[in-house]
Amino acid sequence: MNKGFSQDFIEKLKQNNDIVSTASKYINLTRKGKTWWACCPFHFEKTPSFAINEIEQYYHCFGCGASGDVISFVSKYESLDFYDACKKLAEYANMELPAYQNDENLIKIKKKRDRIFSLLVDAAKFYYNNLKKPEATPALEYLASRKLDMSIIKEYGIGYSTGWNEVVGYLRGLGYTDEELLDSGVCDKHDGKLIDAYAKRIIFPIFNLMGNVVGFSGRVIGKADFAKYKNTAQTLVFDKSSLIYGINQIKKAKKIGNLSEIVIVEGQMDVISLFKSGVSNAVACMGTALTANHAKNLKKFADKVILCFDGDSAGKKATLRSIEILVNAGLQVYVVTIPDGRDPDEFVNAFGKSAWEEMLKSALYWVEFLIKDFASNYDLSKPEQKTKFIGDALNVIRSLDSESEQEIYLKMVQQMTNVTMNVLKSDLGKFVSDTVKQEDIVENVDTKINLKENSYVKAVKFIIASLLYKKDYAKLNDSIKPNLKNPDYVKIYDYIENEYKNGKKPIVSKIFDMFDDIENTADLSDIVNYNFVSGEDNEKYYSDCLQVLINTGSANTMDMLLSRLAKCKDENEKREIMLELSKLSKEKNKRGK
Repeated sequence: MNKGFSQDFIEKLKQNNDIVSTASKYINLTRKGKTWWACCPFHFEKTPSFAINEIEQYYHCFGCGASGDVISFVSKYESLDFYDACKKLAEYANMELPAYQNDENLIKIKKKRDRIFSLLVDAAKFYYNNLKKPEATPALEYLASRKLDMSIIKEYGIGYSTGWNEVVGYLRGLGYTDEELLDSGVCDKHDGKLIDAYAKRIIFPIFNLMGNVVGFSGRVIGKADFAKYKNTAQTLVFDKSSLIYGINQIKKAKKIGNLSEIVIVEGQMDVISLFKSGVSNAVACMGTALTANHAKNLKKFADKVILCFDGDSAGKKATLRSIEILVNAGLQVYVVTIPDGRDPDEFVNAFGKSAWEEMLKSALYWVEFLIKDFASNYDLSKPEQKTKFIGDALNVIRSLDSESEQEIYLKMVQQMTNVTMNVLKSDLGKFVSDTVKQEDIVENVDTKINLKENSYVKAVKFIIASLLYKKDYAKLNDSIKPNLKNPDYVKIYDYIENEYKNGKKPIVSKIFDMFDDIENTADLSDIVNYNFVSGEDNEKYYSDCLQVLINTGSANTMDMLLSRLAKCKDENEKREIMLELSKLSKEKNKRGK
């Protein structure tokens, strides 16, 4: 079995889903020679560096390093696990998906997950249909006051809970167990009885990237002594540390090519009001601080984000926390402040889409925002406070990679403080040297040395890559496998050898079936994406690499035998080791080494 499906099924699935045809459903491809090119869908770029090898049926991005077969492409693009990616490809090819054979616990969890998804859809439909009932009048009046018409209500699946027990009885009537009602987060237990977790609230379904309902957010109508919003607690399908409200709309915008940036706002009403006004690139976190998982999911769709949190102290803190996380994820981060302390919902309802888009043009790059924010916290007319401000500003500028970018913001600080550029640059240099310890420098040097490939590793990669790519000069050799010390190398070699013995030829894309995460495993990625240099005598280089492989492998074996001999006390075993060492020594002499 291969990750739950037979190897035969995976092969047929790939055969029926040509990677070029499949990828073209998602991205625009251009053929140049034997290779198809596109701008990478997994990172921002203006010049295409995403290449598809149609013959070997795999892709590789020379910009971000993403690499894989047709299954991993769909999985990565659609944010699906392996099973769901195979399911989508089976639908594309009109193939029947076979029974999933995997770890019994995983199968059990998947079935439970599927039941929860089904229950949540039924609950969402129930809440939505409640709006037709007389009891829902307060909810409809509230939604009308927020200028939401039925088309928007339907688009977002907004509903209403009319009481404490209705949804419990309804879902039980559909055959769901009490355990499933609790596991889904739709119900709570009170005094030993199940109740609606969102009773008497307006219901906002929460959708994941695939458009599945994964939970709910319930809003109280009017004033209350408890929290205005109540979100689903952590469940098997709801994880607020990675879920983003409105991400399914972002996905749609990305598919039609209508997405250059993402705006992060505070609440779901902000997202909905903006969408109603024609703004489809806004998202919100689910009542929690932005996390690295949120940033990672956003980066799949755009490289530029604009933070637009409320202007109160809580909103400002959220902005400051979010900047670091987003910048560390490699995103281009901007910050916009809405005038007069309005939130996005209020602003767009009062002034419309055009005013919103015009306001976004005033967004500040995160470095400028932080410098100006620091300045607002100090009285720059006082020397001691000016010094503290400069320290804070230099701390930010220090994090910038290029000297030219540092220069731009040093000039900004210079204009704000009247301290000369030479002094600021001197302080910046001192700041860096003061914060870098001697042991850090030594550690970095050692790391660089350790990362250098030795001749053995280079030889192994060239040999296996040459065999995998079916080069004329690359031949199977009985001396190769015994001298491969890495089990991953052995696994690939076994596949290649088995294919040739069965009258077939190896295919590069098959390697992606054998390992879970090739693009993040440097050695494997180097082999799959090996860059053969044209014009060189690769046949001679292959022969030289084979010699290096055998010599190094033999030397390692001799070292191991000598170590065993030193520890050995049994005379018979000693003699066997000595004979093996003698044999290896003679072979070495024959090779002339």
